Amino acid sequence: MGAMTISSPRSALLVYAHPEPTSFAAALRQRAERELTQAGWTVEVSDLYAEGFNPVAGPGDFTAPSDPRRLHVQHEQAHAASSGTLAPDLLREVERLERADLLVFLAPLWWFGLPAILKGWVDRVFVFGRVYGNGLTFETGPLRGKQAMLALTTGGPESSYSQGGAHGELDVLLHSVHHGMFRFTGMDALDPFVAWGAGWADDATRAAYLDAFGKRLAELASADSEAA
Repeated sequence: MGAMTISSPRSALLVYAHPEPTSFAAALRQRAERELTQAGWTVEVSDLYAEGFNPVAGPGDFTAPSDPRRLHVQHEQAHAASSGTLAPDLLREVERLERADLLVFLAPLWWFGLPAILKGWVDRVFVFGRVYGNGLTFETGPLRGKQAMLALTTGGPESSYSQGGAHGELDVLLHSVHHGMFRFTGMDALDPFVAWGAGWADDATRAAYLDAFGKRLAELASADSEAA
């Protein structure tokens, strides 16, 4: 009889970007932790505001720059990736990302895009030479095999983010994230979960959003387990 193969627990990284601990984005994060943990997943959380994450790429990202006279971020990222000289806070986030089978961004939609601190996380953590680059993008991206999704709250109703709506179609607004961040690095971009007008919703609506989000994650975890 052959040796039994024991599959490793699946893992998720929740990157949470909201300054208010009682926000609805925080409630979504808590629900995600609960559902995935109950499904047997290992869950890590990058709480960007609480951890004081620095979203600004700069010389401090590298402990031994190849050219201390002039900062070229991509060149320095490639050098640090090959020489093991990423700054400790940056290396921690890169390793969290690389461990995860599922990446979830939990945040409000601000000014038709990601909050600055979350965009800065991508700027710093998607390291050239490790997360993309050298011809490795899309189907050959280093993060292929992983899944990624957005869990967003909006101020406006769903009708505002439709064709002909005041804000335009949500898929168009999110193209830079789904295509330019997730798919570009090799990940499969899942459909987003959106809590429309969460800040103005009543308790029953908010509870329904949380239940729908929990069901979505439970189904995702179950489908992943069956496919493994």
